[in-house]
Amino acid sequence: MAAPLQPAAEAAVEGRADEREALIEKHVAAGETEAAVKLIFELIVASAKQKNFKKAEALRDRLYDVDAMALTEIVKAGEIIEQEKAESIDQDHLDVWPELYDRLSSEEANALFHAMEAVTYEADQTVFAQGRENRNLYFITEGSLKLVFQDGEQETLLKTLEKGDLAGHATFFTISMCSTSLIALSTVRMNVLSRDVLDEWEADFPALKSKLEDYCLKLEKAKDIIKEKGMERRKDERFNVKGKILVQLLNKKRQPMGKPFKGDFADISEGGLSFFIITSKRETARMLLGRRLGMKFLIPTRAAPLKTFQQGTVICVNYHLKNDYSIHVSFDDELPAGIAGAIRRLKNIKS
Repeated sequence: MAAPLQPAAEAAVEGRADEREALIEKHVAAGETEAAVKLIFELIVASAKQKNFKKAEALRDRLYDVDAMALTEIVKAGEIIEQEKAESIDQDHLDVWPELYDRLSSEEANALFHAMEAVTYEADQTVFAQGRENRNLYFITEGSLKLVFQDGEQETLLKTLEKGDLAGHATFFTISMCSTSLIALSTVRMNVLSRDVLDEWEADFPALKSKLEDYCLKLEKAKDIIKEKGMERRKDERFNVKGKILVQLLNKKRQPMGKPFKGDFADISEGGLSFFIITSKRETARMLLGRRLGMKFLIPTRAAPLKTFQQGTVICVNYHLKNDYSIHVSFDDELPAGIAGAIRRLKNIKS
């Protein structure tokens, strides 16, 4: 491997690149397409060999714009970038997760590895916290961490994670709050993948997300460990309810924000409820996670339905088919005794 450039040398390289990019624009402006293509290709090769893949790929896009029929240069540029990416992958990393990388093509392996960011956590630092959102997938390469579940003042160790383990997979592909906390026990080094890359892969690597998700589905999830240990997050029995629910976003002072919207009631327990909404925009549903809501709904009884208003916080948003999302809410306060009793009697009432 070549020795890294010193700051002065790096500046010189950048300066020459800037000069050549300016020359490219002159060639393009003068209609000298062949000369522009030659210079762009040379810059792509130089950037790839310097492991500046973001720059190399941007230049390849520029090559398309300048001459979409420069097929020889376009194809060769892509091959050089992929080759340099493959050669720069840490073999130790591949050896830790062989079952994952064996199912990927070389291009997909390159995309996955180079989308990650290396991070370090010190002992006692929290990686993700119970009750909060996590948007990352963590590949642990060094050190150890504890996965813990907190119930009131009681904190229970669920599992210790070490090199070769993945963390965050339970929430990485869904929109939900963490049911556990992950805390470093020692200095920990990890490769971190942001959920944002999933959308970026759709065009160039459409199968990569599903391959990664299939791999993660086989891993043990925190909710399964919690269930095994008898610490189910939502302990109250759920009852199916039909009908509409009127939902209002609330601010931190529990004051209404914007206009209310309607959802389709799904189920209710003494500690929370869930309902369905339809939206074509995933970000609209994702925005609800962690938000406080005010909700008006009816609880069926043998007599007249009970009108109910309850406030709570969205703890999970799940995607279903045809732009359906189920919104799961944990109540802020206990239900009034009369409402709680009506809920317990729902099993005897045909909805």
